[in-house]
Amino acid sequence: MIQPLHTLSCFNHISAITPITAGLSSQCYQVSADNKRFFAKQVTTTNETLVSLHAASLGISPQIIYHDKHWLVTQYIDGENLTQSQYTIDDKILIAIKLMAQCHQIAEKPVELAPKAIAHELINNAQFSNLQQAELLRVVNQLTPKLKHTNNLVCCHGDINFSNIVMNQEKKPYLVDFECACIAPVEYDLAMFIAVNNLAEDKATIIIEQYEHQPCSITVDRNLLQKYLTFSYFINSLWYTNAYQKQNNIALLNMYKQQWKKFISSSAKRYTFNEHIAKPL
Repeated sequence: MIQPLHTLSCFNHISAITPITAGLSSQCYQVSADNKRFFAKQVTTTNETLVSLHAASLGISPQIIYHDKHWLVTQYIDGENLTQSQYTIDDKILIAIKLMAQCHQIAEKPVELAPKAIAHELINNAQFSNLQQAELLRVVNQLTPKLKHTNNLVCCHGDINFSNIVMNQEKKPYLVDFECACIAPVEYDLAMFIAVNNLAEDKATIIIEQYEHQPCSITVDRNLLQKYLTFSYFINSLWYTNAYQKQNNIALLNMYKQQWKKFISSSAKRYTFNEHIAKPL
């Protein structure tokens, strides 16, 4: 049973609990208590909490106020996320890559990325016909064997969306939401960063260069990055399909269309499947 938020020991007097609806999945709240504001998130695994603790110790994530198996409470960052900011796209990329490289130095070892398992879960949780499901599984069987899991393994954030980078009033950036954290090659984090922010693929060169210029960074395998990029477009398409089928939100439908179009373009010369049957929506 989940302990109610207002009963947590980190709060003495709560004056307000306000749901944060900007995100697409997690239950998050702004808590006004003891003349301060806090950010509270309901977590489903200890994985996110452990990585968040290490990220906070490095100063790249907000300070942890309280945590248990259901809740993660941090300081509230009063500012805007990178999506809302007036920075140029190149400046946003540089801010994100610096945080990513620091995240990759986290010593905590979360669960290892399991590409096939992730894809199968998304396919099984969505409403697909038997023919459609079979074709999507065939796509998975073509994509996943090409994803190496032996080199450049680091603690990846897994979802460095610009909306998951919050700037405080002094313009210091914080990386938040480690729900998708995993051990994986750096190429996966870079690929998902490009995909989830819908960046033009011609930005890949500058992204790689910026990453390789960070302290303690790793040389990026361009070919593997492209394979993970195709995979990222594919699983993002499935994720948005699942979310749209549950919420019927037009924004989710548009994000699905965006990612599926890029998946088809990225996979055209490398894989063979019936895109009309496999098309999730």
